[in-house]
Amino acid sequence: MTPRIRFPRRPIVALALILAAVRAAFAAEFYVHPEGNDAHPGTLAQPFASVTRAQEAAAPGDTVWLRGGVYAFSGTTVEIGVLLTKSGAPGQRINYWAYRDETPVFDFHRLATPVRIRGFSVRASWLHLRGLEVRGVQQILTNTNESWGIRVEGGSHNIFERLDLHSNEGPGFFIADGGDNLVLNCDSHHNYDPDRRGENADGFGGHARQEGNVFRGCRAWANSDDGYDLIHARGAHRIEHCWAWSNGYVPDTDQRAGNGGGFKMGGWLLNPARFPGHIAVHVVAHSLAFNNRAEGFNANYHPGMLRFYNNTAYNNARQFDLKVAPRHTKPVTHVLRNNVALGSAPPLSGHERNPPDDQFNAWNLENVTVSADDFMSTDPKGTDGPRRPDGSLPELDFMRPKPASRLIDAGVSVELPFQGRAPDLGAFEVK
Repeated sequence: MTPRIRFPRRPIVALALILAAVRAAFAAEFYVHPEGNDAHPGTLAQPFASVTRAQEAAAPGDTVWLRGGVYAFSGTTVEIGVLLTKSGAPGQRINYWAYRDETPVFDFHRLATPVRIRGFSVRASWLHLRGLEVRGVQQILTNTNESWGIRVEGGSHNIFERLDLHSNEGPGFFIADGGDNLVLNCDSHHNYDPDRRGENADGFGGHARQEGNVFRGCRAWANSDDGYDLIHARGAHRIEHCWAWSNGYVPDTDQRAGNGGGFKMGGWLLNPARFPGHIAVHVVAHSLAFNNRAEGFNANYHPGMLRFYNNTAYNNARQFDLKVAPRHTKPVTHVLRNNVALGSAPPLSGHERNPPDDQFNAWNLENVTVSADDFMSTDPKGTDGPRRPDGSLPELDFMRPKPASRLIDAGVSVELPFQGRAPDLGAFEVK
């Protein structure tokens, strides 16, 4: 019998770390500038003109620095403004980052091809996009649905960070296919598709069949349809520490437009025979919905369980709408914990056929009656203001419980960290 040779584990781990450090040391940097030239070597002094040329040059572990200015796209034959197909690798992402404090603006409003236009199409994995502004994608066709600011269609393990997506005639950001993508500290706002009466311009869309897509620290406001839309998503998505407000109107007016939900789940409304065999369990946690035309949080006929933990709904037409499909006969029990609802609408709606498991929420706890006096402020001023230097959400008094509020330590432990004896109720944990 041949003896087995066992190698010590620590040297192998050390070797892997050394190799990773060596790869990082030899990682290349390339630069892109609106007034550059793709015949240049892509240095700081002689930058490329396009992301396409930088992608050709970059290898896993490299960084492409995007200089500030407007990258304008035009024409009537191009369907995709920027197509990303080259992948990085685990531990070796290809980075497309804004240079220092500059803002690279990708403007697609003169791209007028009669198709469903994509500003960015991401078909690669292990990428990191950070600090980009994406605007002006048009919906040229009037007999079909939306175009997209950024559309992920086959990319996984990507990070999309500090993106400003606005003024697109369709969703600002849309995951069609791919898993384990992190959308971090991004803003999507003022997206409106007038030719479709505003019914397809969401802030963020997550519709993939793969698991593990996360929206964290994002804001969606003044979008003509919904803030966040997970309709027909077969893979479980997670939304945490996100805000949604003033969705469902023609931007910056009180004119009705699309659905008007802050956070929308669900799908498969009419035909239970079309329900997937595995129903995704989406989680929405530590998130805030206010002043949306319709729902703050919308189950949207989801045929399986949803989890709503530590959220705040304020002044929405409906706060937590838990309606199920009319023809769906199987019980659906959504789980709600540590949530708060304040406004003229009742906390729950659409739940009569399938009562939720909604213990330890502000509306059903003894000795807890929520009022405006429980919060440091109910004025949303500043919610669309500048983010903090690290890209995180603004630190505001809006809808944060007062230190003496009955909402403090009134919740129950779920899967989330907390301070004190027990979790606070609502989106914000008082420090």
